[in-house]
Amino acid sequence: MIDKLRKAHLALAELFDAWRLIPRAIVGGYGYLLYYMVIEWYTKLAPYMLEGCVSETVTDCIVQAPTSQHSALVIAIVGIAAPIFGFYANTGKKWNGFTPWSKKKLEAEESETNS
Repeated sequence: MIDKLRKAHLALAELFDAWRLIPRAIVGGYGYLLYYMVIEWYTKLAPYMLEGCVSETVTDCIVQAPTSQHSALVIAIVGIAAPIFGFYANTGKKWNGFTPWSKKKLEAEESETNS
């Protein structure tokens, strides 16, 4: 009974692993994050006025955007592309097959396959 349950779980795990759902979801999430950071956020940054700035010239109170901190964040997000894609490329099936818990079942399966 337990071996049948294990076989069902391993079959489901092999199916899940064959489709590589987790690595694909991570790459898809990274792609969305990259799109949102660069296209939606970074390119739409606009200069802004500092609150409470007291100066004779208006240009002293304007902060040009994007700042170096904005650029550093985008560079960091783009920089993690190599580990993300390395994770995706190095994952996959590393299964050694099914091993029953009891030796009697193992011997029975081996005799069936040899026959």
